[in-house]
Amino acid sequence: MISYLVISLLIISGFVYYLVYIRPKFNPLNKAEQFVKTNQLHDAIIEYKKVIDEYPDNFVVHHRLAELYLTIGEIDQAVIHLEKILEIGKFNYEVDQLSVLKKLAKSYYVRDEVEKAFQMYLDILKDFPADIDSLYHVSFILLSQEEFDSAQRYFERLLKLKNDSYEILFGAGICNYQNMRIQDAIDNFRSALQLKPQSEIAQIALAFAFNRKRDYRQALTYITKVAESTQDPDVQYLAKRFQAFLYMRLKRHDEGIKLFQDLLEIARKNANDDAEALALHDLGYALLKNEQSSLAYDAWNELYRKDRNYKNIQFLVTQLRKEMEVDKFVKEESASIMETITAWMEEAFPQNLLWDMCGLKGSKRYNLKDVVVTTRITFDDGKPSSTSDDIIQKYIALDTENFRIISNRLASKLGFKVDQILQTYREADGVDFLAVNPETKDKVLIWVRRWTKTNVGEITLRNFAQAINDMKVKQGILITTADLTDIAKETLKQLSKILVIYPDEIEKLLRGLL
Repeated sequence: MISYLVISLLIISGFVYYLVYIRPKFNPLNKAEQFVKTNQLHDAIIEYKKVIDEYPDNFVVHHRLAELYLTIGEIDQAVIHLEKILEIGKFNYEVDQLSVLKKLAKSYYVRDEVEKAFQMYLDILKDFPADIDSLYHVSFILLSQEEFDSAQRYFERLLKLKNDSYEILFGAGICNYQNMRIQDAIDNFRSALQLKPQSEIAQIALAFAFNRKRDYRQALTYITKVAESTQDPDVQYLAKRFQAFLYMRLKRHDEGIKLFQDLLEIARKNANDDAEALALHDLGYALLKNEQSSLAYDAWNELYRKDRNYKNIQFLVTQLRKEMEVDKFVKEESASIMETITAWMEEAFPQNLLWDMCGLKGSKRYNLKDVVVTTRITFDDGKPSSTSDDIIQKYIALDTENFRIISNRLASKLGFKVDQILQTYREADGVDFLAVNPETKDKVLIWVRRWTKTNVGEITLRNFAQAINDMKVKQGILITTADLTDIAKETLKQLSKILVIYPDEIEKLLRGLL
């Protein structure tokens, strides 16, 4: 009997030892985790694949595989597993839905599937309208494809959430410039330059913007800085030529002529025939504008001898000689050469020069219009209006505690983490939160208002703006079940720290919460 008990005990002990110590070592999941710890990533992938073979819907392992493939640069394999996670449709604390969507969108972009990436970023914004990464990519993809009007709307939303990024400010400035919103472009470029004072392209952009505004003194200030500091000969040539034209605009003709002469000498020194021809052409006009017709003729005649087909040089030489020879009291029937000076100044630089040199123009063309239109239709008409109204009304009718809970979850869907529930002036109006943007660590003030019988007016917006300043937070988010009055909408354009979440956006966010 004792022998039997001892044998049984040994067998049980051996079995327990196997279960606790031996078997886990052969478990693919445990082996994979150990390989990851020792940076044996390819071995970890092999073990995780064994788990997937047995449990094909294990979304956590699919996510770990996707992470490993992204780490070793195998994007195509990562996409397979990220797409599988979305197909399974399960998420937890480790496998965050937003994170998966953003990784997949980025992977599409890296694979040059820009249209798929663009569509995914738009889809993310339906449920997470304040996601900075998605707004960033949508804005810049639209901008690169010269969809300036559409890009404008996304840049405006993006800047209300993040206005301390040089890239975003500069991109918004270029978008405004192309949309002929010159003062907005100037404001954007100035803010960008404050973040990166040595940026040559930002200084050039400011100079072009001020020139388009016909503020030639300010334009001259910025382009002079570039001309004096740049080490790039091509940039210096552009800056000096722009300087010369601005001097002519400001009637500082002698300084302008001197710069054109300097450019001519630089071109000759570098044996640059194209630059020399352009400088002679410009110099002739500058001398003519300064009433030095004889010297202008000499410059143009030299250009004519070098290249009689250059621009309109044959006409210029012939017409100027004719006007110099005719008696000043004789009125010519043909147009005076002086009348071409305006065209020379206006057409000195191509209209799209800044756009072509800013580095944001896409090298490939993609069909984004259909994606934008489809998304807009889905956003507006994806559900019958009665259903949307029902959801909003159900939200408005919640008791105070449940309204706070659901509003807190709305804030989470927008990408913010609520830190504190603040005292609200009238509890029936809604709820106020102090929250944090996890990505930037900036504090934000969130007002949620469930008004039904009145629209949000100008005074409410200004009170909100004052509260934002008083609490010293970076941003204010107004979530409102009521629309804004027309005056409030105009006021909102001046309140850069406020982002409004309108009823149609709330309805999207409420899906799955009510």
